[in-house]
Amino acid sequence: MSVFEFILWSPLMLAAVYPAGIQYERGGLCRVLLPLYALAAVLSVTVNVSWLSLVVWELPKKREITTSQRCERLVFSAGWPGVLARAIARFTNRFDPTPPHIPLP
Repeated sequence: MSVFEFILWSPLMLAAVYPAGIQYERGGLCRVLLPLYALAAVLSVTVNVSWLSLVVWELPKKREITTSQRCERLVFSAGWPGVLARAIARFTNRFDPTPPHIPLP
């Protein structure tokens, strides 16, 4: 897989890996999911600096490394970036063992 293909498919891979990877935070036997958790982190950073930057037409602000960190700010936006961020928040909050992953207004 080339770098271009990795970036192209990164949002779908993140959506597929995140639900299992985030379970690592539960502890116990879920600690075996560390590789998926690490992969989800890499994919989240990739999506944040590539896809999300193109879609909302702005670069991440200081300390917005992951997609979730950026969406925490964007959920308060009035335009379609806010609509997208709230949709991402609803998806992530469904699987996070310590909800809410991204607080909604």
